[in-house]
Amino acid sequence: MASPTTFSSSFSSASFAPGADTEEPMADEATARAWLAMEGFAEGDLRSEITINDYEWFPMLDACYEGELGVCKWLHNNGAAEDVSTANNNGVTPMYIACQQGQLSVCKWLFEVGAAADITKARNDGDTPMYIACHSGHLPVCKWLFEVGAAADITKADNDGDTPMWIACHGGHLSVCKWLF
Repeated sequence: MASPTTFSSSFSSASFAPGADTEEPMADEATARAWLAMEGFAEGDLRSEITINDYEWFPMLDACYEGELGVCKWLHNNGAAEDVSTANNNGVTPMYIACQQGQLSVCKWLFEVGAAADITKARNDGDTPMYIACHSGHLPVCKWLFEVGAAADITKADNDGDTPMWIACHGGHLSVCKWLF
């Protein structure tokens, strides 16, 4: 598993149409189980948890972090469906982590399969998916969140009083700052 503080700037597509980039096929069982073992999860337990740097990780959260949409689909169809909206010990949901990583296709899929309410769900420190997408400079994710119901979050401050505009400026994400303005 990559470090939870590493940020990626890749994403599948800037299209906002439902299902537009969520057509990746579901992983086969052997591939999904090999991925789970490689990531350090208990063999045969699709809902196990591991702790890394005081953060609890479970397979669906990790697959969303990594952008493994095929594995996400397999987990969903094989016993971990409720985990699409499960939060870890810090309040991080699969939607939040996918937004952090710029995994737009995963975000759209999560939205379609039951995590729609999570587009505005803040983690324990008040950071929302919009906030973290702005922090990470993922403009397509920011725009998608805005269009599907998180428009009010573009001005919502976290528990420290930091707004998406402040964090985007602080991070040097000019395109996000211009969009927010």
